[in-house]
Amino acid sequence: MRKIKLNEINIKNECNEETFYQLYLKGLKKEIPRDEEFKRPSKEYEIFYLDILGGKIILLNKKYILKKDISNQELYYDYSIAYKIYNYLIEIYSGINDEMNEMNELYKDERMQKNEEIRILKLKDEELFSKDIQEYDVIYNSSIYKKYMQLQKENEDIKKQNNELLKQLNEKNNVGFFDRILNKISTKKLHK
Repeated sequence: MRKIKLNEINIKNECNEETFYQLYLKGLKKEIPRDEEFKRPSKEYEIFYLDILGGKIILLNKKYILKKDISNQELYYDYSIAYKIYNYLIEIYSGINDEMNEMNELYKDERMQKNEEIRILKLKDEELFSKDIQEYDVIYNSSIYKKYMQLQKENEDIKKQNNELLKQLNEKNNVGFFDRILNKISTKKLHK
């Protein structure tokens, strides 16, 4: 897990550490629906240690992180799995900080169990990611998908042509409208 400073996060408004953390907790979701758009799967979610208020563990989409150094970066594909891991890490780290050294021994087994659950969730996330990458590759390399993309391109070209024809037709109708007005005016003048 990498460490990040508050100024290495892309936030819209300037705010202090406490305000940022409260807004973060308020906006943290348990689940995010999957994007149904057909695109190559990628790992988007990162759990990291944010250097605010004595240190906080944060789960965030990687697009909001400005830090260029990606060493120790841990990305997750499935948000719900990342959220579970995030909660386990919160429990582990808050327990370590709150307990005295003597008490740490008593909770060692519990922390080891949570670490094992985190390891299993990471494997599950990796399996899900690998499965979706394989499915994407099969579809992307199929002849049906290539034909579909060709039809999409043809459809876009036809839409552009249709818009141009409509534009020409509107210009022609506007000219015809003005011609009719001029004809009526000139006809009225002739009748007088």
